[in-house]
Amino acid sequence: MNSFSDIEQQWQQTLNVLYPEREINNLFRFAVEDLFGLSTGEQLIQKEKSQPEGIVSKLAEVRDRLLTGEPLQYITGFTYFDELKITVSPAVLIPRPETEELVHWVLESLPKAFDGSITDWCTGSGCIALALSYHLKQAAVSGFDLSDEALELAKLNAKNLGLEVSFQLKDALAADPNDSRTDIIVSNPPYIPAKELAEMRTNVKGFEPHMALFVPDNEALLFYEAITLKAIEQLNQGGMLFFELHENFAEQTKAMVEATQAFEAVEIRKDLQDKPRMLKAIRKSGVI
Repeated sequence: MNSFSDIEQQWQQTLNVLYPEREINNLFRFAVEDLFGLSTGEQLIQKEKSQPEGIVSKLAEVRDRLLTGEPLQYITGFTYFDELKITVSPAVLIPRPETEELVHWVLESLPKAFDGSITDWCTGSGCIALALSYHLKQAAVSGFDLSDEALELAKLNAKNLGLEVSFQLKDALAADPNDSRTDIIVSNPPYIPAKELAEMRTNVKGFEPHMALFVPDNEALLFYEAITLKAIEQLNQGGMLFFELHENFAEQTKAMVEATQAFEAVEIRKDLQDKPRMLKAIRKSGVI
């Protein structure tokens, strides 16, 4: 009863109260790969082979933690984002695929030899800033966040990845006396109305940091408005503003950015799920 086949069946019987069958299969496959370095192919080869007690007990521990709703990424301590291995903890959000799509849009919009400056507000684990620094070797990239714990993790990620990104403690909602200019501002800010908390899965609402997720119900655009004002003051003319969006407030966010009259070519892009999840805007020339 100690083969991967047996253990996966135990996972199915235990975790089916929280997850569908296919997701349990994926969780098991990722857990074995992340913890023991066994690829999907290697797992198939060993599927009916009896496993050592250390592997069996570790997978039982992971299963029990998953049963509480704890995300696998917090259990293993890392996740993959773009081409990077990112350390995560309950101090930061687990990066999502749509955030990777936002990074790819930024990269599409810039030349490979881009040597300007990029600012990432609400940086969290630093995944956006680090991915951009990884691909744009000559760019000067900074990441700002209000959480000391998040910044410590972001700095650790930069060190582990050998990337030079400046991470600093800054509040996106506070007045920013910094008068330095930048070419790109990108942000995946908190944007989920608090009333949606009850509808969310336990692995999100019970473990991920609420300060990085939620905004007051009557202030859905709270962070978008604050960061847009910073973009007006700090973006060089022709510079670009990128947001990850709440799909239900995409058009409202676009209208807010356009109403400032400081931006042109304001555009919404849909993600791979055909949901409006990203915005790009260009700082107008000749407009203060």
